[in-house]
Amino acid sequence: MKIALVHYNVNRIANEPGNKTVMKHFGHMPNIQLLYVAAVLEQIGVEIVYYDMVGMRMDESALSVALKRFCPDIIALSVYTSHFHQAKSFAVFFKELLPEVRILFGGVHMSIFPEETLRHCPVVDYGCVGEAEMVLPEFIRRLKANESLVGLLGLVWREGDRIHYSGPAPKNMDLDATPFPARHLVPNEVYFNFISTYRNYTVFNSSRGCPYPCIFCEAAQTRWRARSAENVVAEFEQCYEQHGIREVDIFDSSFTVEKQRVFDICQLLITKGLHKKMVWNVRSTLKMMNEELLEALREAGCYRIFYGVESGNEEILQGLRKPVKIERAERIIKKTAELGISTFGYFLIGAPGETPETARQTIDFAKRLPLDFAIFNTLVAFPETELYRKHYLPHTQNDFWADYLSQPKEVNDFMGRPWTTMGDNEMKQLCHSAMNEFYFRPVQIWRALRSVRSVDQVRRYAYAGVDMLKDYILRHVFH
Repeated sequence: MKIALVHYNVNRIANEPGNKTVMKHFGHMPNIQLLYVAAVLEQIGVEIVYYDMVGMRMDESALSVALKRFCPDIIALSVYTSHFHQAKSFAVFFKELLPEVRILFGGVHMSIFPEETLRHCPVVDYGCVGEAEMVLPEFIRRLKANESLVGLLGLVWREGDRIHYSGPAPKNMDLDATPFPARHLVPNEVYFNFISTYRNYTVFNSSRGCPYPCIFCEAAQTRWRARSAENVVAEFEQCYEQHGIREVDIFDSSFTVEKQRVFDICQLLITKGLHKKMVWNVRSTLKMMNEELLEALREAGCYRIFYGVESGNEEILQGLRKPVKIERAERIIKKTAELGISTFGYFLIGAPGETPETARQTIDFAKRLPLDFAIFNTLVAFPETELYRKHYLPHTQNDFWADYLSQPKEVNDFMGRPWTTMGDNEMKQLCHSAMNEFYFRPVQIWRALRSVRSVDQVRRYAYAGVDMLKDYILRHVFH
């Protein structure tokens, strides 16, 4: 059995948040989900190749040559709903290139639209619904033995004109038993994000799920499961010793859900001396952070914390199900900065109840905080979120994301925000203004420069700053 895993490049669509200039310079990060798939497949003896089209600088021609040489039985892709049509285009391309190959889709998208995906993308043969380690070992065993796939939880598959699906796979409750991502398959030295210090950088998950009820997040109130401190630190060690990685970006929805686990991880990193060899950062809710945690994180080498601040208006925060007092948010972020940990704030424009006045409160609040970095995004209703179910669907005549899948090709129409009277252009302009107001201040330029630790960072900041300045001039001088 031979399987090729492809991390394809994607183009942004209308219904995604994000400032165009920021996204242009955002960087390129490893697809950690697909690297977990690779590790699971290697563990069960499957012969695999992994192609990261951007990281390995492969265009479709180079990818075609590589795939024909390897001649896989299956090509696997990780899919996001917003990029479904791009994944579909690659699947068609692969089938035309290798008519006998079977296509496997995975990713969060498959858990939301398992049967619909195969219905609207006839070239896809299989879909993995759930976590790879809970589905793929039995799937591969049955394929090799030429056994029936009937009853296999977590698999949706095509048999002639029929689509079969027995339901989702159970969740993995023993994450320590899962192999570490197969980072030996990728060029770790080329990965970075816009504000990372080093290019020998990786993305990391120490837990799965999220207990918090934010209405805009697909992971909200999903079963939270965590790896042990020993297992997490063992992966840090492997990253450093085997792959030369110097920066770890922990992408957990919130790293600080269980405080004792955080303390244990920090202590182990110090005991093993990794706190002096690597830098790392985390995401945390303001609600769970306190001074004791901050001090432990700093001592263990954590040099940046990403906070989901979202708004400077408490009524808006209540509506988003983020009941954090403005005073607490300000106090925690100030304390983080005082301890020498770099701070990054996420902010949203366009929440239910948003007005130009509340948006202005958010922008002013962000400018008042001692944040090294901030990003202002427009709020988008993604499938399976409370925002979509309760604030979008009841006020529209169509199920936007279901209809989006059914289109023969990508339609880049804006889906709208029926929960507010503010227009999309107005919100985008507010986000652009917020970015410019936030960054083009002497204090902010000083904060950004103060956080610099490498020449590569200086270069990235300079390029991004020039582009932001060009955008500002075009919008405000020649408008």
